[in-house]
Amino acid sequence: MGKAVQDSESGHVKDPAAYPVLIVPGYGAPGFQTELVGRKLREAGMDTVAIQLPWLAMGDMVRAADVLAEQVRRVREYRGFEKVNLMGFSIGGLIARYYLQEMEGHPHLSRGAFVSSPNYGTYFGYLGFFSPAGRQVRPGSPFIEALNSSPLYESISRRCLSIFVRWDGVILPCFSSYMPHGYNLMLPRPISHWRAVMSDETIGRASEFLGGSMPEGALPGRELGLMEEGGMVAVTFAPPPRRRYWSPVSGPFRSLFRRIKALLR
Repeated sequence: MGKAVQDSESGHVKDPAAYPVLIVPGYGAPGFQTELVGRKLREAGMDTVAIQLPWLAMGDMVRAADVLAEQVRRVREYRGFEKVNLMGFSIGGLIARYYLQEMEGHPHLSRGAFVSSPNYGTYFGYLGFFSPAGRQVRPGSPFIEALNSSPLYESISRRCLSIFVRWDGVILPCFSSYMPHGYNLMLPRPISHWRAVMSDETIGRASEFLGGSMPEGALPGRELGLMEEGGMVAVTFAPPPRRRYWSPVSGPFRSLFRRIKALLR
């Protein structure tokens, strides 16, 4: 357990663990996955509320953020909480960010923890061309651009932690999960996106942060922990221009997408 986190507005140490955790599921996430995440958070002593999104979170993420906004309103109104914590896994993190940044939800946020969330998009979105969320999560989409150009992004990120794994396999490259103004924690294990969002390790680190502490290895701002020869080193993250940044991994997906489009003509 790390040091306590100060409230970004007052500077006083708060107890974020006193606030409920609203769990925002990811793309195509079945109910048992959300329940598993919730159970692990409850075992860590947290009060949880599972959010059910239409289309298994494969629909329009703006509409999904509307659902989240309504759930936050109900929790605050009927249970008397001033703020809530948000736990988003996969694109659930993007839905949470849209609510916070574009729907005036940020005053109600205590802490936010996002696991394997493609903050800068993923080319796997091209495989989800049949769904609104799949199209929205592509790098450079209007949805992604709006999130990352929002004037509120920097201030909100200071209350958020992005946890991701080096070998995710869906978030390509894994640094797409990086939040330049928030806290970041990259882990060498587990391997695969599916395991990452249900891992005891990732959920445990998220519960530490939501409970008011800083997980070991989490770094703020533009310092990112990278595994080098078995140790942690701090480096400055400065991504190259978008085309060069994505080109090594974009080619195969663009080719596949063109073939799919040709078959559908």
